[in-house]
Amino acid sequence: MNVKIDEKTITTDRLYMRKVSLEDIDDIYNIVKQDTVGKWLAASRGMTKEEAKIYVEKFVDHWNLYGFGIWAVLNKCTGEIIGHCGLRYVDQKEEEVEIMYLLDPASWGSGYATEAAKASIQYAANSMEIKKLIARIKITNDKSKKVLETLGFQFAYDKDYPGKKLSHYEIKLKS
Repeated sequence: MNVKIDEKTITTDRLYMRKVSLEDIDDIYNIVKQDTVGKWLAASRGMTKEEAKIYVEKFVDHWNLYGFGIWAVLNKCTGEIIGHCGLRYVDQKEEEVEIMYLLDPASWGSGYATEAAKASIQYAANSMEIKKLIARIKITNDKSKKVLETLGFQFAYDKDYPGKKLSHYEIKLKS
C-alpha cells in the first residue's frame, strides 16, 4: 500500500484521507457510476465516465483555489479508495462551507461515513476560520440524516431546488 502522506492527509483509526487527485478518476468513477450511489447525487442516477472526470476535476480545482477540499477516503487495511469526504464552498460567494461524503455501497453500514465526516469536522474546527458547517442531503436519505445527527448536526430547513428537495443541516464550530 502506497499512500502519499502530506500536511493535508488525515489519519483515523481505520481510514486515510488524502487530497483527491486526477489519478483518482477511475476509482471515483467505479463508485459514482452505480445507480445505488447516484440516486443520492444531483442527477439522481449513476455518473458517466465524463461526468465523473468533471466531478473530480472540480474537487482538484477547489483544493488548488482554496487550500481545502474533498479527500479521497482509503481503507487503511487495503489501501483502496472507498469513497470521498470533505469540505467545500457551497457556491462562488465563499460564504458557506458544506461537508459532503460519499462511499461505495460495499462500505455502507460500517461507520466509515461517520468516521470520515468526524475527521473533516475536526479539521474545519482546528484549521479553518469558520463558525459553522452545513450539509445538504436529499430529504429521503434517512441513512445520511442519521450520520449527520450522530455527528451533532441540527436540522435547519428543507428547500426546493430544480428537480430535487434537500434537507439542510448545520453544526456550530465556534461561537
